[in-house]
Amino acid sequence: MYHNTNTTNRISRRIVSIRSLLFLICASFVIYLIEFDSTKENQYGEDDLVNEALQNVASDFRYYHVYRNKSKLPKNIKYILLWTPYDYAPFYTMGEGQRHFIRNNCTVINCYVTTDRNFFGGDVTIFDAIAFNGRNLGSLKQLINYWDLPKERSPQQKYIYVMTESADLYPECDEMFDNFFNWTYSYRLDSTVINPYIIIKNKNGEVVGPRKEMEWVDMSEDEELLPYEHNKTKAAAWFVSNCVSRSKRNKLVKDLQHALSSYGMAVDVYGSCGTLQCPRDRKEECLEMLEKNYFFYLALENSFDEDYITEKVLTAFNNNVVPIVYGGANYSRFLPPHSYLDALQYTPEELAATMVKMMKSKKLYQRYFWWKRYYSYLDYTAAASYNLCSLCSTINNSSLFSETSVYDQFRRFWNPNYEKRCSG
Repeated sequence: MYHNTNTTNRISRRIVSIRSLLFLICASFVIYLIEFDSTKENQYGEDDLVNEALQNVASDFRYYHVYRNKSKLPKNIKYILLWTPYDYAPFYTMGEGQRHFIRNNCTVINCYVTTDRNFFGGDVTIFDAIAFNGRNLGSLKQLINYWDLPKERSPQQKYIYVMTESADLYPECDEMFDNFFNWTYSYRLDSTVINPYIIIKNKNGEVVGPRKEMEWVDMSEDEELLPYEHNKTKAAAWFVSNCVSRSKRNKLVKDLQHALSSYGMAVDVYGSCGTLQCPRDRKEECLEMLEKNYFFYLALENSFDEDYITEKVLTAFNNNVVPIVYGGANYSRFLPPHSYLDALQYTPEELAATMVKMMKSKKLYQRYFWWKRYYSYLDYTAAASYNLCSLCSTINNSSLFSETSVYDQFRRFWNPNYEKRCSG
């Protein structure tokens, strides 16, 4: 059947307009009910579910209004411009507009993220903050992005250095970045806003870490062990795809393999660096296999840097396996005592002997899970959302935001091995 395209388009536009109008009317009425109801005491317990549903509708309305109609944004919005490409972590996790902050129920939601440098007609000095991903900056000799920096800046706005990769891989050696950044947003615990890979909660659900000075619950020697039964038979597993690393973790694994061989045991290496396979599309099966069969999981970082500990350790923690860690972080800031083995504290022979001893003693092995009574860890996705909420809250901290701050020697702050890494 033949359709008149113009007529169809007009009808479609009218339908969309009618739906939009009805949505706005309903949402406005809902908000009126919520505001009116907030002046009264809640008389019926069963109303809680209704109120929650109404608030969800109101949130949907706020999302529709705030995100899609930028010309009508409230005056108290804090604008964040992502200067470097959006498709590099963590920028692509930040959403657009207020999307992230609303959908993740942040305490403060009045932050607006955009990649549009012409948002204010090309005047980038109006943005409250401009974020630069360290992965895309590089040096004058490396990347053209060096030339693509703002030509003007406002004394009131904050230039934020954002980084999820270690400084050992991205040392930032160019002197141009001294006196350039006001704030940092990274895994480092001395950042203006910390963005760690893992977030620690206590048994009450409160965020308690990581911190430079963690106060862990004391493990009692007489504490009843968790009722954790297992029939594990294999020593250790390692899931890895990057076979070359600055940390030389491959050598560690090779030496540990040799030490374990005298006990008739081995490290099973899954991925492109080993002989076993565990495809990403079968992730859940792989994790079930890890928990069922293995005593230890190798959580080995690809490079060493202060506070650089990635989500690898959660592969062990969330699947009732003891992690063997290897990195440049002070692990006491991130992991409860007596919950892991630090490979740097042992020779390969000592590490293998300790592993075998734990494997032979059910009680000794179980004691490495004592912390589960007191702590839990957010997965990486939840941690990233929590950290972005913190970023928005910090930008809204008027006293902190009004302070004059700048990293006058940013290269030395970011890279403690500045002389060694940047001398060339």
